[in-house]
Amino acid sequence: MGNIETGLDRVAALEGMGCSRKRREDPRFIQGKGTYVDDMRMPGMLFGVMVRSPYAHARIVKIDKSRALAHPGVHAVLTAGDLKSLKLHWMPTLAGDVQAVLADEKVAFQNQEVAFVVADDRYVAANAAEIVEVEYEELPVVVDPLRALEPDAPVIREDIRDRETGAHDARRHPNHIFTWTMGDKDKTARAFDNADVTVTQQM
Repeated sequence: MGNIETGLDRVAALEGMGCSRKRREDPRFIQGKGTYVDDMRMPGMLFGVMVRSPYAHARIVKIDKSRALAHPGVHAVLTAGDLKSLKLHWMPTLAGDVQAVLADEKVAFQNQEVAFVVADDRYVAANAAEIVEVEYEELPVVVDPLRALEPDAPVIREDIRDRETGAHDARRHPNHIFTWTMGDKDKTARAFDNADVTVTQQM
């Protein structure tokens, strides 16, 4: 009768933290036989490339996608306007807010997605993305989170300018979106008040 592996044998064979593990995947990668998601090809498979804003804050005056659509191998060039009829141009976030799928009328941060090119291969899509013509009207930017809450700070999220409550609490400024609280504020204040030495750092 052959050896029968017991539960204890299997546990012992698993070893534990810090033990050397044999890398079973190495041979196929060393021999160039590894398969990545980028290697996958399926019938009718298409590729997409985003057109992104070079500006941190700007109004979108016009998007001309005619040249990109005429490029051989391009199937579609999508903008927020194309998604509006399907009510897909804004989507909810896990933080209780909403986010533009493709920039709708203005961009709120640099590299925000403005258009999406769909083509036969990645190179055609990338080339077509380069010839999507977007006309921007630059707007004032704000990069300091504290400055963003000052009375005269430029309003970034105009879509929620007049909303009184945010994802977690009352809003105190048009740029105020989230509020996080943690711990016991009064107990923490007392600890600092009674400390021999305190250090303040502005990140």
